Amino acid sequence: MVLQNCAVNSIAPYEPSPQNPWNAQKVAHLYRRLGFGASSADIQAGLAMNPSQLVDQLIDNAIALGSPAPPLWANYTADDYNGDFDLIFQHQREFLSRWIREMATEGVRSKIALFWHNHFVTELEVYRCNSSLWAYYNILHTYTLGNFRTFVEEIGKTPAMLVYLNGNQNIAAEPNENYARELMELFTMGEGNGYTQEDIVEVSRALTGWRMDMYACTPAYFDTSYFDNTPKTIFGQTGNWDYDDVHDLIFSLRQNEIANYICSKIYSHFISPNINPQMVEQMANTFLANNWELAPVFRQIFKSEHFFDELSIGTQIKDPISIFVSLLKTPDFQYDTHYNDDMTNTMAYMCSELGQSLFNPVDVAGWPGYRSWLNENTLTSRWAYVNEILYDFEDSAKEALVGLAIDLTNNSNDPTIIVQTIAELFIPLPLSAEHVEVAVLNFKGDIPENYFDDGSWNLFWDEAPDQMINLLSYLTRLPEFQLC
Repeated sequence: MVLQNCAVNSIAPYEPSPQNPWNAQKVAHLYRRLGFGASSADIQAGLAMNPSQLVDQLIDNAIALGSPAPPLWANYTADDYNGDFDLIFQHQREFLSRWIREMATEGVRSKIALFWHNHFVTELEVYRCNSSLWAYYNILHTYTLGNFRTFVEEIGKTPAMLVYLNGNQNIAAEPNENYARELMELFTMGEGNGYTQEDIVEVSRALTGWRMDMYACTPAYFDTSYFDNTPKTIFGQTGNWDYDDVHDLIFSLRQNEIANYICSKIYSHFISPNINPQMVEQMANTFLANNWELAPVFRQIFKSEHFFDELSIGTQIKDPISIFVSLLKTPDFQYDTHYNDDMTNTMAYMCSELGQSLFNPVDVAGWPGYRSWLNENTLTSRWAYVNEILYDFEDSAKEALVGLAIDLTNNSNDPTIIVQTIAELFIPLPLSAEHVEVAVLNFKGDIPENYFDDGSWNLFWDEAPDQMINLLSYLTRLPEFQLC
């Protein structure tokens, strides 16, 4: 499995042509990268639009969602829980399930919020407060496609971040450099890119005063008695700088460093791990020209000839969350009809076992992604877990898969047509003739060949739901299924 990026080097909007047509594969490609997969209805609707219209619709719909609705416990303090750890963990499990459910229904916003979760990393196991979890989640989703500068300013004042990177221990008498370092190294400029150790020290002094009591689980606040109210020198500029001033200095004096670093991360995550400097430079120019607004950058790269080049398809490795959510999203399963909280909680557990524990990335740098997701152990575990999910599908979900096959193939009774049609929906790259042949054998199962030869078999047979599961069990073991 060779993953490379030899796509055309053009940021210009993709305009379909007879030589480079707008087709179902390209629509599904967009949905896999910007979301968690496309249903057949998504693909048909997408084909009725041009590529730019579809990208605009997906991004506009994500922005229109606004801030997410708070759970009942959004503002619970430690006193509200009164030591009831069972209730604390119950709320966490419910919230994990909620986000996975949203991934299958919202698509774009959840996909990009997951990216920011892996950029502005915090770990629930460190801050251990449900109201802090909500405040962090709320910021990630509110600013997903908003203004990046405001995003950075707000994330540093969340209780989760103040605890995780020791901001609440950063006081005038004893500055803590942890958040100051990551603010520049991981969140804005990139490692060693435009700042010095002395800048880290001075920035940490300017960030003093923000507090959060993790034991009481109360909101963050600013306490002037802990603020270092003396001059600091940052990037060669001296003044009595505070929290707001730090962000003014970073975003005014290190614009190019920020734009290139953030656009490189967006490109690496959503387009290809093999960075294309020409694409990143043009994305960075757009970022700067739009005063740190993120939506124009996402619109530009996802509309581009570069993104829709066939050589860009199937060049990323799915993270565990994308593997499982695609099993809900692609067949367009409905919550409470085809799946429920038990299944989404099981998926959250399986993702954790595969190295992607929601709200608990591996460290402050986040999940490294790409090839790190796969080795001989995680691959076999992926197969086993996906199989467990497939064979635990409710009867209604199995019937929905049969209905999907009937609709997409015009009620064909040709196993080869059915296999190829379903494979095109779930897998980004065409299957080889050999894989199609083996997939057909898995689909036929124990049904005698003569029923297929004489045309008496069809998708209304009682065995058809289990045949669909057997087919997906085979398809999800193929290398191509691990790609997006």
